[in-house]
Amino acid sequence: MHVEPVSPYPPASSRTLAQWLDPELSARHGSDARTRLREIADGRAMRRAMWAAFLALGASAVVMGAAFLVFGWWTAAVATASVGGVVAAASAVVLRREQRRIPRPGESHTTRGAGTLRGGIVAAGGMFAAVNVFFIPAMLSASDLTPILMIDGGLVLLLVSGFVVPAAVIGDGRAALRRDASRDPHVAASLEQERTVWVPRAGVGMFGPL
Repeated sequence: MHVEPVSPYPPASSRTLAQWLDPELSARHGSDARTRLREIADGRAMRRAMWAAFLALGASAVVMGAAFLVFGWWTAAVATASVGGVVAAASAVVLRREQRRIPRPGESHTTRGAGTLRGGIVAAGGMFAAVNVFFIPAMLSASDLTPILMIDGGLVLLLVSGFVVPAAVIGDGRAALRRDASRDPHVAASLEQERTVWVPRAGVGMFGPL
């Protein structure tokens, strides 16, 4: 028989999984309180953000390959699109597996980037503007802007892949876990199993809310 240790916080068995996942319960406890469900959601989001960035980079490489093809750069087009396609396909497979993964207690991931879609857009936009400051003289004097436009296009794809996409995934991490738990029986069963065996530990005294 599983016996939960004495804790000043409500035990995991005090609510059903659906109750722990309830957005209203989450709102009452604030977004900064550490719980096991939030640890799971944030850990999943960090790993999914990394693979989503690789997926976006791969897709961006395919797009750039198509652009090279328009200008007749066949070798560069084939090489870029091929590598991008492989990276995107592999990342998509890993992302699908990550959807059902439950991080271990205490498993930590850190990021130095933005944690919301808005933050990612601001970061990417700021870097894009900073780089283009150096292109202004060339834009004013050049008769053919195609090279600059190609560079800018690649830069946009790179910034979106490296900053906007992962930031959006991280910012949606808790909502994504709630959606997956409602749609995927495997995720719901894993969380229910976690609820029945989880015990408080230092720094994470409550199982929920999410």
